[in-house]
Amino acid sequence: MQAEIRGGQGIPFFDIEHYNNPRMGNEIGVVFTPQEWALFAIERFGLFDKWLGGSTICDPTMGSGNLLLALIECGRRRGLSPSALPVDRLFGVERDRRHFQGIFTAAGEMYGLSLRRENFLNKDIFFLKNERSFDILLGNPPWRNFTDLPAPYKEKTKKLFFGYGLVGDSRDLLLGGSRIDIAALVLQKTIQKNLKPGGEGVFFIPLSLLLNDGAHAPFRAYTVNGVRYCIDTVFDCGGLNIFDGISTRYGLIHLRRDKQQEFPLRYHRWTGKAWEELSAKPLFAANAPLSVSRECAEFARIEVPARCVPRQGVNTCGANDVFFFDEYLSLDNGVCRVANKTARALLPKQYVFPLAVGENFTEPQPLARKWVFIPHAGSGKPLDPQTIAESPLLADYLEKNRERLASRRGTLINTWIRKGLFWALLGVGGYSFYPYKIIWEAYGKSAFRPKLFPGHWQANQALQAFMPFERADEARKVLGRLAGGDVEKYLLSLKMEGTMNWAQPGKIKRFLILLP
Repeated sequence: MQAEIRGGQGIPFFDIEHYNNPRMGNEIGVVFTPQEWALFAIERFGLFDKWLGGSTICDPTMGSGNLLLALIECGRRRGLSPSALPVDRLFGVERDRRHFQGIFTAAGEMYGLSLRRENFLNKDIFFLKNERSFDILLGNPPWRNFTDLPAPYKEKTKKLFFGYGLVGDSRDLLLGGSRIDIAALVLQKTIQKNLKPGGEGVFFIPLSLLLNDGAHAPFRAYTVNGVRYCIDTVFDCGGLNIFDGISTRYGLIHLRRDKQQEFPLRYHRWTGKAWEELSAKPLFAANAPLSVSRECAEFARIEVPARCVPRQGVNTCGANDVFFFDEYLSLDNGVCRVANKTARALLPKQYVFPLAVGENFTEPQPLARKWVFIPHAGSGKPLDPQTIAESPLLADYLEKNRERLASRRGTLINTWIRKGLFWALLGVGGYSFYPYKIIWEAYGKSAFRPKLFPGHWQANQALQAFMPFERADEARKVLGRLAGGDVEKYLLSLKMEGTMNWAQPGKIKRFLILLP
């Protein structure tokens, strides 16, 4: 990530990459801030003038200090001597000693300044012995999901996610599978412990904190242990290559402590030429993802039976080559011949079903092109060992693939494997065998095109999602509402088109009223 800081008279050109090697310390999600974007944050929210006016400013995860150095650079560009700036009101915390030294070296070489060492701590912001609070927090915290943290650090910080109110599903966190980002923990901790009453914060964050379903819903309570705060402005940097090699959706937020969250908030999105000002607010629930639009539209919800709740497709847990097939031939006596690139088998027809593929969503009637083997009973539970043993075809095929299936990884699938049911799949229940399904493409799309699939079709893992129905008339009625345009408008308002989170079940569920 190159961010060349241009010197003024008597100050040489300086490549901050010398101090910010992105290969160093990135095991905790280090993302360094290019200097021009640091200046953008400072200027947009008037931080330089507030600093000159007496405010203290702290970067709680400062890396090599790009954000704080940008305040000095801002003064230089305004014609002020660096030595005349109130650098004694700059503070920083950085856990990685390799980065920590960078701010002192850069301040000396770039501006001839000696920063006050006691203002800077080579510590982890989560584990300070003596907390200090500041008027302004300016930061770019690490971006990394809890589940992807190094095991020792995950164990060390686990209790903090509970302590700062970020745990929605405690079982998920305890099992190490939560997708909550550590950036959320930085914000919650520093707002409570390191921001003065009435203070403000400016942070670069992964926008999953505001736009995604699931793990970040607790963050969107906008409170931490009784301390309220309000996010009033968001700059969505989608389409701007600010951080090289980072695919995470990110943006810049401004918040104020001790202020009730109000909606809509100001939401700016880059159009390619300018910042477009939009409005954002949650729909259907207070902690729902932000819905972003010009007019903050309201939508009428759809009533459906609870048994029809949206779900993801059948999940092989990485064993597609065992369960998915490209060829199918119906034989006599309830047997079919199936094949893919690596396997051929004879299987009982009752356990082989058509699997939806992309072409099915553009043709008048779906034509089976792919099939999935589901060794589960009609209840949705994996077949019991006795049933497997009584079918030579099942027993032979599964035994040949025992090692492959038993070596699958994941907390949920391992629960079945430990019970000896190594042939189990995830995402299978009684609903999987309903005679009608509304299926849609849930991953990487920008249009919502649900389609009715009569028969026992199956949806494909996270690529697709579905709603199961027992009656055709019920399915057609709901399909009319889903395809009527409001759901697509709602999804587009979430600004997640083209991502893996485009139309996953949780997003569609928010649009529904589930009846007993």
